[in-house]
Amino acid sequence: MAGGNLSPRQKMINMMYLVLTALLALNVSREVMDAFYEVMIGQEASIETIEDQNASLYAAFKRAADENEVKAGPWRDKALAVKAKSDNLYNSIETMKAELIERGGGEDEEVPGKPKKMDDREAAANYFLVEQRGSELKAAMADFRDYLVTEADENESLVSALKNSFDLSDRMEDGAAESWEESKFEQYPLISVMTFLTSMQSDIRTAEANVIGFLHENIDASDIKVTGVRAVVMPKSKFVTQGDEYEAEIFLAAFDDTKDPEFLINGEALDPESVSGGVATIKFPATRTGTIEWNGKILLEANGETKEYEISESYNVAPPSVVISPTKMNVLYRGVDNPLEISVPGVDPANIVVNGRGVKKSGQNYTADVTRNSGGTMQISVGVRDAEGKVKSMGKKTFRVKNLPDANGTILGFSEGVRSGSFIKNNTINAEFKDFDFELDLKVLSFEIVIPPYAPIPCRGNRLTSDAKSALDKAKPGVSVVIRNIKATTAKGLKPSVNSMIFDLN
Repeated sequence: MAGGNLSPRQKMINMMYLVLTALLALNVSREVMDAFYEVMIGQEASIETIEDQNASLYAAFKRAADENEVKAGPWRDKALAVKAKSDNLYNSIETMKAELIERGGGEDEEVPGKPKKMDDREAAANYFLVEQRGSELKAAMADFRDYLVTEADENESLVSALKNSFDLSDRMEDGAAESWEESKFEQYPLISVMTFLTSMQSDIRTAEANVIGFLHENIDASDIKVTGVRAVVMPKSKFVTQGDEYEAEIFLAAFDDTKDPEFLINGEALDPESVSGGVATIKFPATRTGTIEWNGKILLEANGETKEYEISESYNVAPPSVVISPTKMNVLYRGVDNPLEISVPGVDPANIVVNGRGVKKSGQNYTADVTRNSGGTMQISVGVRDAEGKVKSMGKKTFRVKNLPDANGTILGFSEGVRSGSFIKNNTINAEFKDFDFELDLKVLSFEIVIPPYAPIPCRGNRLTSDAKSALDKAKPGVSVVIRNIKATTAKGLKPSVNSMIFDLN
């Protein structure tokens, strides 16, 4: 009741209503009943004032929409929807008031609209509580409140006022919970209920006024406030390949997009179909390489005067090119992920399309796994995807595909030299690449060891068998021990050749 922007007179009327309601616990006299009626009449007068203000605001919505349907039309429609909701609820309450007067014995013969039995306590209680019309009213009030809150969701103070004005929560009376309907309609004289319903109608019109006022402010809030206007050119890219086309958008910064200016490009008027919402799209065929310059004007009519804004821009046209560079070597090796750097000058990496067997995106770059490529060469092609999703070829390159180099057998990094028998039998047999650009681990699967005068002894895994160790213990100094036929594998299952090891026993 006290929510929203109320006039001093309305605040006084609402305060009187609260005071008079408190007096109901006493023996209510005819004078008090008449005072309630006077309060109700005052509220109705205030409602008429608010409705006149609302009518003026609705007329302002119509004028704004007539001048600019694109800008103001949506806000006008929102306001009219609020009006329809408000009228529906207001008229429903008006119907309830008429039914209550009829149930309470009709109107006063001398004063139309005034209940004959102002002190009747049964009509309102039966109507709102027994027949549950109070629950229907509460639901309708809640629906109206929630609708207005949705329309005013960007204005926190207005939302708070709406929730306070339409507080429908239960009350506490002498320590017991009491429903909203009971607190408003149970055992109250008819005239006080009529006054309360009129107060609700006042709250409805006040809330309507506050919300449509907020909506009207949004018409101008969508305008861009500037102190000047300048021409802007927004090319998709200043780097264009030969055979492609240069494309750019030109427009006035902070310009009202509901009005289209006129564009002159290189002295010729731009086709109006290329202009939409104040933004023009231009296209130039890239028929030659180098720096291309162009100019133009934007003509804008404002307040009966045509203003001109100069435009000048340039862009670069280059032959089609693509950069594909292996970051390790100039060949691709089987068994490893070969890193690749792929780019097209002037093109967003997200629009680059790379094709090649085993090539995939890895972070910001690419890798090529050519393990399953049985041939000696491989081709990688690169294209660029445009705004329409079409892919244009930018180039391709052929790479040599090679197997992994030979690995070396080692024991603690040694492949030859004079060593003791315990050095050989107490350490693992390993295989590793020497001077290879990739860090690639090898797992030894098996090998043979030759210890004269014994026959070659096969060993599984990467350690000597007990037979090999026993033969090594019996070997004499100066004997040459050969570790050969070393079988090793990579994580991808490739098995490169592994060179043998020769050690002389000391």
